[in-house]
Amino acid sequence: MAIGTTSLRGPFTSGKVYNDTGATNNVVAAASGATTIYHVEFDNTANSAVTYLKFYESGSVTLGTTQPSFIVKAAASTKEYMSFPTGLSHASALQYIATTTASNASGSPAAPSNACPLTILYS
Repeated sequence: MAIGTTSLRGPFTSGKVYNDTGATNNVVAAASGATTIYHVEFDNTANSAVTYLKFYESGSVTLGTTQPSFIVKAAASTKEYMSFPTGLSHASALQYIATTTASNASGSPAAPSNACPLTILYS
């Protein structure tokens, strides 16, 4: 898994592109403060099962207890693109996981067979 953040230049100067080449069922912190998401690209093409990308508006996520603030459902062998022209705001830290577990049941959510590349455009 490789993670990186790139600052943008031009009219969207406060924006950043966040890339994770291998999102899976481990909680990852994408941003530590207030964020506004403008675009998400979630690649589930390497998996033959539905995979859920779950975003959490929290600096401390307890899987099975902390409710996701937003969920992207990617069908098997697909890539999902979601754009939010006015932005999807999170008042505190932004964390995420990729899992084949739809519910928010306690315990460790199931990992996808293959890690999923993820790109987030945010400010």
